[in-house]
Amino acid sequence: MPKRETTARAGAVRRAVRLGGWVLVVFNCVAAVLVLGPLSPSVCAGDPKLDGSTLQAQLDALKPGDTLTLEPRVYEHDAVIRLTVPGVHIDGNGATLRATNDQTSAVQITADDVAVSDLNLTAPAEGQRWAGLDQHKIVVSGDRDTLTGVSVVGSAAAGVFITGAQGFRLDNVNVTGTRADGIHVTGGSTGGVLENVRTDQTGDDGIAVVSYGNESPCRDIHIAHATVGSTRWGRGIAVVGARDVSVQDFTIANTSSAGLYVASEGAPYFTDSVDAVTISRGSLTAANQDPGVIQGAILIYSGNAGRMVDNVRISDVTVTATPDSAGRDVGITVDSGSVSGISLTDISVNGSGVTPFDTNAPAGSVTTSGWTHDQNPITVG
Repeated sequence: MPKRETTARAGAVRRAVRLGGWVLVVFNCVAAVLVLGPLSPSVCAGDPKLDGSTLQAQLDALKPGDTLTLEPRVYEHDAVIRLTVPGVHIDGNGATLRATNDQTSAVQITADDVAVSDLNLTAPAEGQRWAGLDQHKIVVSGDRDTLTGVSVVGSAAAGVFITGAQGFRLDNVNVTGTRADGIHVTGGSTGGVLENVRTDQTGDDGIAVVSYGNESPCRDIHIAHATVGSTRWGRGIAVVGARDVSVQDFTIANTSSAGLYVASEGAPYFTDSVDAVTISRGSLTAANQDPGVIQGAILIYSGNAGRMVDNVRISDVTVTATPDSAGRDVGITVDSGSVSGISLTDISVNGSGVTPFDTNAPAGSVTTSGWTHDQNPITVG
């Protein structure tokens, strides 16, 4: 099918009315009124009800293979924007979608093979923390969907929420000022890539892959060149119940809790087991700044009866300036369930006065090698 390209303008002309020497042109997009003369154009543009409903109509009118190019302006919406047509490309062209109602502030991609690029999404950073699909700033639940060059500033819940998706890809995605996680992958999502993603000032984890016990586990998720600038609460990068996850070439700083967190949790979340998680080539600076949370820069945790944290390998990681209140740089804690096959190699600890490593894991379940403290070799474990 040949591709069509459409530009989302102020709308096609609905009617022209001559008033004396003036021509009044009425557009159908946002009921914008353009007066051809010395008066300023667009006397009612920016109405979120009209802006959002017209944009939704344009999205609904697309056919598979189409590209919709937005004008580089602010589109306000007070209802959820839904992308339900498969195989389309939304070229944001630098436009901003500004949500004005927390409870219906999401952009939801439910169709397969949807590509969104060069788009800014905004919502207020402060307010009640929400948690529903209609409140995350952008929701991805189709297969093979991609976000490229997308910016999220503020969200009533998570910035990017990926659930039940397969073969998804995020590239050059920036998320700041959310009330929940920056990027959250859950609902049995599989085969996903997060590359060149950045989060900052998130209200919870910067990046999280989470599998709850009553769901299929997330699998085959790969995170590369990720940056977590800070969190107002939560961890930097968290893998909480998942299989076959890799995190490489990362930078994490100024987190409220642990910078890296790999866990199977008990009440109230009861998350799934963890297996085959590989984390390498990264840095953690000033992690676990909340004195009320004792996790350290890196925490591997087992807390769910009958679940396991197995085959976790962390290597080539630099830990710097962990605060004294964190209690340790790296910890492995078993409260319930079990751990095995844990490997911590080539960990460099610098500028820290806390215990480099602390664990209550059974003997033989953890191996360590190649550790240094302020460039001096140390033995831990």
